[in-house]
Amino acid sequence: MLGSHKLTALLLWILLTVMLLGLLVQLDLSGLSRHQSALLVNLEQRLNQRLNKTEQLLHHMAILTARSSHDLSGLSQTLEELLPLSPVIHRLHLQQLVTEDEIYAFERQMRLKYPDFLLHGLSAITPANTETSGAVIYQPVILALPAGQSDLPPLGTDLSLIPALKTAIATARNQSLIAYSDVFNQARGEPLIAAFLAVPQDPTLLLSVALRGRDLLDTEMLPPGSRVSLTLPQNGPQTLWQSTTPEAVLFYLPRQQTVGNKHLQLSLLLEYPVRLADFSWGLVLITLVLNTSGSLLFYAWLRQRQAATISYLETLEIQRLKQHLQTHSEELQQQLQENQQLTHRILDIQERERRHLAQELHDELGQCLTAIRTDARMLLQDHPDSSDSVNHHAESIDAIARHIYDVTYDLMRALRPTLLDDLGLVDAVRELIRSQHLERQGVQLELTLKGALNDMEERLNINLYRMIQEALTNIQRHASCTEVQIRLQRSDADEPSDRLELEVRDNGCGFDPSIISRKGRFGMLGMQARAKALGGDLTINSQPGDGTRLRLRIPLSQAEVRAASTPSAAG
Repeated sequence: MLGSHKLTALLLWILLTVMLLGLLVQLDLSGLSRHQSALLVNLEQRLNQRLNKTEQLLHHMAILTARSSHDLSGLSQTLEELLPLSPVIHRLHLQQLVTEDEIYAFERQMRLKYPDFLLHGLSAITPANTETSGAVIYQPVILALPAGQSDLPPLGTDLSLIPALKTAIATARNQSLIAYSDVFNQARGEPLIAAFLAVPQDPTLLLSVALRGRDLLDTEMLPPGSRVSLTLPQNGPQTLWQSTTPEAVLFYLPRQQTVGNKHLQLSLLLEYPVRLADFSWGLVLITLVLNTSGSLLFYAWLRQRQAATISYLETLEIQRLKQHLQTHSEELQQQLQENQQLTHRILDIQERERRHLAQELHDELGQCLTAIRTDARMLLQDHPDSSDSVNHHAESIDAIARHIYDVTYDLMRALRPTLLDDLGLVDAVRELIRSQHLERQGVQLELTLKGALNDMEERLNINLYRMIQEALTNIQRHASCTEVQIRLQRSDADEPSDRLELEVRDNGCGFDPSIISRKGRFGMLGMQARAKALGGDLTINSQPGDGTRLRLRIPLSQAEVRAASTPSAAG
């Protein structure tokens, strides 16, 4: 029956934990998704600003080109000074329309300034472009900026022969508006996209700027580990830029949307990184604590209901026995006495079980209260305003936890002496003795501590501490002494003969060890159990009127073997 109650409480705990943790994860992911949406909006705004600024600059450059096309040197200097105004422009090209009849005159004119100038594209392998009338035309580059850049196309290169640029060049020349090309230059370096615009008042000139995808986006605002992809959806899609990241993440939240302006439409994909640190572990801890507490209360309620059912069934049985034995007075009296003994036995078992459960609960209570108070203080730090309801509730939680902690403090300290962890065995024993205030009771205590006592394992420390604590308790309760000697010594540390000796003496009234053994006093039995668990030997020498000597000897090598093979005897 108890097993079914435990299983029910465990299943309830698992179900609630999964549901609540799922809800918390969903809330955290929703928050990350909202942040991702805000970042996408920001990226889109920055991209549109840079595109619009670049297009405005391209229009301005086209006007300047129309005014100064006869002076390429001056125009080159002016345009190069304008290039830094747009951070996304990688390079600039100026092309001139040349018919087949004008090739030689055009080349002679260009060689006056550039002696090595040659129009590229005059090859049978690469057919030239033709107009609707059938006339062959060329559109060579006559100016490329910034000067000295390694990936500039050679002067005389006919960009219209590049398939990715051909349609945009024709559109810009025929419609006198900005036209964007397909993605190009992937094989020779970073992918580029070009914007073309015909020069006003001079239809033979075409101005273009090549843009890099990574310059269109301001990725500094993104969380570390974010992945961004910018693609041109036409004819592909064609990847203009894709970031890579070495960051280790749990997974990514992808979101894609269309960005750009009326001249250029791009697809922007933002993959938002999700890490362990992005989840609300404080809320997870609070949820686990509250869920565990609720499940324990539910289990206790099931136990209480079971006890009530048993009690009710026992009452029915007693009533049935009374009715059955009304005519048999002697048997009735005997049955009543046996039933009373049985009832006392049940109550005794129930009390022992409750004490055991109380001890188990208190073993966990200290940590739970500490966690609750820590979380309450963190809430107070996060919400310092005293008028805030969260601040008020946090103070209330802290006050309640502090009150419970004060009530159970002595029991918690007895269950687990924190000084042993903080200060070590030597200082913990000294503090234990100081806390007994034996001098106020007229008792002089002599303490001797020798050897590497602070270098022993925790299992030895806690058991020695408990035994000294129990010995001092017995002395104060029963010895009526004026002098106490405690000697704790470790010899031959880290040697095969490594051993530990504990001796406690008093000049009190003494007692008969055989009587104590027959009565089964729990203090002595507990010390003997601890000594056996450590592989040691505990001897008690005493007689009425002659004081008491308790002596413990533990071979530490044997204690280490037992620690590896048996459960701890520590409380």
